[in-house]
Amino acid sequence: MNPDMLLESVAVLTGILCVWLNVRQNIWTWPTAIISSILFGIVFFEARLYTTMLLQGLFIGISIYGWKSWLTGGPGGGILFVTRIRQMTGLTLLLLTLVGTAGLALALNYITASDYPILEGLTTTLSVIASWMAARKILESWVVWIVTDTIYVGLYLATGLYLTLLLYLLYLGLATAGFIAWRDSYRNNTILREVT
Repeated sequence: MNPDMLLESVAVLTGILCVWLNVRQNIWTWPTAIISSILFGIVFFEARLYTTMLLQGLFIGISIYGWKSWLTGGPGGGILFVTRIRQMTGLTLLLLTLVGTAGLALALNYITASDYPILEGLTTTLSVIASWMAARKILESWVVWIVTDTIYVGLYLATGLYLTLLLYLLYLGLATAGFIAWRDSYRNNTILREVT
């Protein structure tokens, strides 16, 4: 196995572990995400997917934030529970998606040799938003991940990153499972809060 394929394989395995842990709301998702982001940063640099590479740096920052948030971000500094998105937050995130996508696509078009500036801009923006939402345990983060992963599947098919494409197909399944698991957790926590 050549070194590039080995690196991509390890990145894929840590990526799967990261999402699997996230579905289960396991705190170890965050350090695993940091390792995965470092590895994928190298893979995407070599594939000339520059904003996707830079996104890995943002993921590292969000992972540190998520780690802290899951430990102390709940009421009274306690455990954070799954919540639903507020309407104003949703509208703000939609606006940020439009602005972020347009800004990144323009920058990529003029600064880099990106072959897919609009798709990279959109997936980068959505990934940052979904990661922030997951760090806050917002249920709808999984819906954003489903949309994002679907776009990534097409992008990786076009660029020939077949192992990564398989990873994102798996991510689609895990995102669906994550939505169901977090929805159930939200319902259970809501019932528990109403009873106590």
